[in-house]
Amino acid sequence: MSFDADGDACPGARSADGLIRLGVHPLSEMYVGVDGCPNGWIAVKYTTDGFDGAQFHADIIDLWEKCRDADRILIDIPIRLRTASSEPRRCDTAARSVLSPDRHHSVFPTPTRAAAHEETYEAAKATQERLTDGSLNRQSWGIAPKIAAVDAFLRDHPTARGTVRECHPGVCFWAFAGRPMQYSKTASPKQAYWVRMAVLRTVEPDVYDQTWAAASEGLDDSVSTDDLVDAFAVALTARGASGGLRTLPAEPAFDDEGLPMEIVYREE
Repeated sequence: MSFDADGDACPGARSADGLIRLGVHPLSEMYVGVDGCPNGWIAVKYTTDGFDGAQFHADIIDLWEKCRDADRILIDIPIRLRTASSEPRRCDTAARSVLSPDRHHSVFPTPTRAAAHEETYEAAKATQERLTDGSLNRQSWGIAPKIAAVDAFLRDHPTARGTVRECHPGVCFWAFAGRPMQYSKTASPKQAYWVRMAVLRTVEPDVYDQTWAAASEGLDDSVSTDDLVDAFAVALTARGASGGLRTLPAEPAFDDEGLPMEIVYREE
């Protein structure tokens, strides 16, 4: 059984059949892939024993409390931020490059830390313009509250920084398939779903059954099929030996706190 920092036994994770296990086998490792949804986060978990279920979390603190024993947590949100520059992060530029010419729009410009923590779009835009020579678009503001929440969490929990790393589903699919996905999730949702699931099946043959099990676990209504598929892509990237992980760019730049601005992927 695993234990938290205070020596208390940690609760077990719910498996795909809905049972609560009293703990993860001592030899098992846990890998978590996280994608945002309107009301919170969806986390998909694997261990060395296989698929270990999916769970909705209302906030990042709850997610950490449930998954703090994980060996690796990959999350689809920018987690290393600039403080006074509108220059794109090198990892964002690299991600747009590999996803071009059609899927690069899924990589939104990352706001500065101060702008992400503002309460309104107008205030965030003004802060971005005051600190940099650029501005802030609505798409970036749409994810700013989640950026701010994760940023605040990591600043308050420095021990989590080695476990929680940034990922992007589009980059995951690109790495698994060797090319960007052909179909847009908004313009061609049916084709996009089946093509993405076919790619995931090359990585995990049982992914159809696993996503069905996850969708049947009573997730929050705000968790869409797209959210779930993206979370599986991130979780399958997280799963396995760290030696198989790569980053965009291969030699990341660092933020003002000396932390790497990177997007993690796994070659298959």
